[in-house]
Amino acid sequence: PLIDILISATPFELDEGRAVGLDFPDWKVRALIDTGASVTIINPQIGKTCKLRQTSRARIVAVGGEAGEFPEHAAAISFPGSRLPSFDAVRVVACPIIRRPFFSCLIGRDILQRFRLIYDGRNGEVEIQA
Repeated sequence: PLIDILISATPFELDEGRAVGLDFPDWKVRALIDTGASVTIINPQIGKTCKLRQTSRARIVAVGGEAGEFPEHAAAISFPGSRLPSFDAVRVVACPIIRRPFFSCLIGRDILQRFRLIYDGRNGEVEIQA
């Protein structure tokens, strides 16, 4: 299932940057809920556009066994139009493995573990509860 998210730099980064006149855009994107992904992955363009601060590098093994090291960033994520709580600072990995035109982020178990997911297989509906 897909969900809309709003991604931006962390509140600390926003405050520090804006204090010296920098602009930090946020970006609304479609995200795929991926219970098979251990971490949340973003398209690298999101990290550049939102000016996310790189914090480290992460080794990622993609579907099919393709592996590599990719930049980790600190990001704020919210879920507009829902009652789900926002996250002021979460780790996201900028990895170009997402090649689908209809989503730019994989929400992994690092975020999903904070929610309850209910899947109704009879009608294909997914409910997310905080």
